[in-house]
Amino acid sequence: MITVDDLPAEGLPHVIERTLERGAKNIYVLNGITKKGRFGYIFFVEVDKKHLEDVSALLALNLGTLGIKTIETNHIQLPFEIHSRTVTFETVNEAFESEIRIKYIKNNDDQIISLKAEYEDIKRMTMLLESKGIKIALAKLKTIVEAEAYQKILQEKDIVIKVN
Repeated sequence: MITVDDLPAEGLPHVIERTLERGAKNIYVLNGITKKGRFGYIFFVEVDKKHLEDVSALLALNLGTLGIKTIETNHIQLPFEIHSRTVTFETVNEAFESEIRIKYIKNNDDQIISLKAEYEDIKRMTMLLESKGIKIALAKLKTIVEAEAYQKILQEKDIVIKVN
């Protein structure tokens, strides 16, 4: 964890990209208010011990920090499966298909408790539709695909939800 109160917002994308290139698994940057009422940022960087020194040196160089706080965490990963599904988008005149990977998150009893469509696949389908003159927001398409995938699970259990 690093706190910084003298970095212009324009510098954030550079620091984030470079940190990930150096081996960080993930990075979160939060706005905060620091001592003396100054606006600042709190950086949380997920990095393994192998890349810790390189990532720390990069952050010290780019952020001017004098120190880095380390926090040990335990990540509890739920069981999941990824399945590829064919998604069809139909208009009056034509149909478009795209393969979308869907991650099915399960509990310890192997029951599906949640699902997520893969971002890059939804993005690709959004771009395909846009190239055909069909404009739909990425977030809306993701919601529709996930709802349809979940509807299939419910149907397998003879559960029906209707919206009029």
